[in-house]
Formats: sequence, structure tokens, C-alpha cells
Amino acid sequence: MSVFEELKKQILFEGLSDEELATLVDLVEPINYEKGAPIIRELEPTRGIFLIKSGEVEITKKLPIDLKTKMLITVRNMQNCCEIRKTPYGWRQVFSSLIEGQYFGELSVVEGKKHHGADADAVDDCELYLIRANHFYDIEAKNPLMMLKIFRTMARVASKTVRYLDRQLLKLLIGF
Repeated sequence: MSVFEELKKQILFEGLSDEELATLVDLVEPINYEKGAPIIRELEPTRGIFLIKSGEVEITKKLPIDLKTKMLITVRNMQNCCEIRKTPYGWRQVFSSLIEGQYFGELSVVEGKKHHGADADAVDDCELYLIRANHFYDIEAKNPLMMLKIFRTMARVASKTVRYLDRQLLKLLIGF
């Protein structure tokens, strides 16, 4: 399948016309990661937005842990409201598991941050596309209408995430 056809399957580009999508074909870089490989690390320089062609990616953040926090983790895990676990790299909170068609790294790019705010690891062998931050900013400058469509999609996805987090918070607060 061509890169163009693969990009058509990406959630981030749902609202784009074929002409707009065609302008992105030369801007994306294919990157492969083996199962278990780190893709990005918190505080690494921001590279760009990653689009998942295949595989699963887990987004996590390291937690500072003391005894009180360990007890809270046990309660949260029992309530099934969020996943926190010990790894070889310390205690980690899982923010999300992402699959084909989804994307990550966008917050650092959109907010203009110089460093990523979380880790991303390949749960399976992964095929990704990377849109480097500078290419994203070029699109923003040269084609604001196309960028508006991309931002609308990001807002829609973020809205779904906020609704999910609201349900999780309610579950945590009332214990069901």
C-alpha cells in the first residue's frame, strides 16, 4: 500500500482532502521499532508527531514513589481506574495504549515544547510515520486551512479523552 493510502487511514488526517493529504506524503518518515523498544523518553528533545501504521504503543510517565503513594497505587489498581505498575525503570503510570491509526507526540509539538513530557514504548513490533516538528510548523505557516482541519481532529480526540478521564475520576472518587 502506498504512503498516501496509509495516511488516508490515519485519524489525524480524517478531515483532509486528497490534495491536502498528497502534500504530506513527502513530509512523513517511516520508522520501525521492535517490541519493547523505547520510541521517545520523557525530557528527550521533541522530534515531532508519530502516526501509528501498525503495532501498539504505550504512553507512560515515571512516578516518584513513597510508602503513601504505594498504598494509593494499590487502591487505584484494585478499583481498576488506572494502571500503575513497577517496571525495570521504576514505577510507571500508563496513560494510554495506542494502536493503528492513532498518534502521539502532538502535545509537545502543538505546545511548542522543546522536550517530550512522557515515555512511549513499542508494545509490539511497530511501523510508524514521523512528521517532524519543523515540518508541522511549515504546514501551519503555509496552509492554515489544512492546519485548522488537523487541529479540529486533535480537539475532537482530546474531547473524547477528557470525557473518558472524567468517567475514570468519578470511578476513583466513588469507588465503582
